[in-house]
Amino acid sequence: MATQSWIRSENFIDTATEESYITAKEIFTQFEANLKSGIEDADLLEYYTYFEPINDKYNVAYLVLSALNSSSPANTFDVNKKVAQLRGTEIRHWDVAIQKIYERGTVNYTSLLPKFRKPFQQGAIEERKNAIVVLIAAIGDDANLASLKIDIQTFLGSWKGSLEKQDNQFTKIGLAIEDLEKERLNVADAMMYIYGKLVSKYYKNLVMVELYFPVDLLQRLTQEAFVATLKNNKVRGLFKRKLDIVKNLLVIKVIGKSAVIGYFTNGLTDKLADGALFMTFLPDTLGNYDITKMGYTDEKRYFYILRKATGKTVVDVRIK
Repeated sequence: MATQSWIRSENFIDTATEESYITAKEIFTQFEANLKSGIEDADLLEYYTYFEPINDKYNVAYLVLSALNSSSPANTFDVNKKVAQLRGTEIRHWDVAIQKIYERGTVNYTSLLPKFRKPFQQGAIEERKNAIVVLIAAIGDDANLASLKIDIQTFLGSWKGSLEKQDNQFTKIGLAIEDLEKERLNVADAMMYIYGKLVSKYYKNLVMVELYFPVDLLQRLTQEAFVATLKNNKVRGLFKRKLDIVKNLLVIKVIGKSAVIGYFTNGLTDKLADGALFMTFLPDTLGNYDITKMGYTDEKRYFYILRKATGKTVVDVRIK
């Protein structure tokens, strides 16, 4: 006979704080304050003394991640700015400079820009970067384009610098998330340990336990931030929520070398239906996304993410 899992036989602190580090911080901070308020009792002093250093480690890890996240948009903006420059002014300048020497349609022109401006204006970042490398190689020792070649190399060098800076930042963020997750689990275990002590202390009047646990926060259902670590090809459900298609956006950060797709379903399935809307989030990117372009409707409000590659990818999703 199948048995139903009882909530108190699970680590309910872990469940309440999973994938929501902001909520976790609120819960841990309030719990510590509640314990501190009762330290005139020798038992409560013992619990507080045990819990405080464990929670301090979580707070330090939280601050590290917050600091990294605060500087991440600036790095992403710099990369996106150069993508926009390449798509617009840069490739236009390069093309015009080439046409001054070699008329469009000639063999020389075609050897330099066989697909005109398209490779520099469409595709993934790596593909556009490779297009620049190919163009530089195609120019070679052409004295007529020596000055242009230097301009292109200068732009590529600057762009590589921005990409490397962003990549390093995302790597640091990924490691910080791993560290914060480890500390979150440590605090959740510590709270459960103290929960057991409090139940033993107040077993004849269990309502007293609630004086130390932030019940309102533990029972809060609405979350705005979610973090998922994808280590395989399985679909990961993040939330179900009725959203405002005019006001709400999803702020999505992907940390890792694999692209991730996001989509909504009606909750009866986690599979992406043939022809259904979805959106691809490229590796090591941060951006705001329109929920309707991922298939959101009032009926389809279950959000899923999926990565179809090996390795590990961390996805941070915030409802804005």
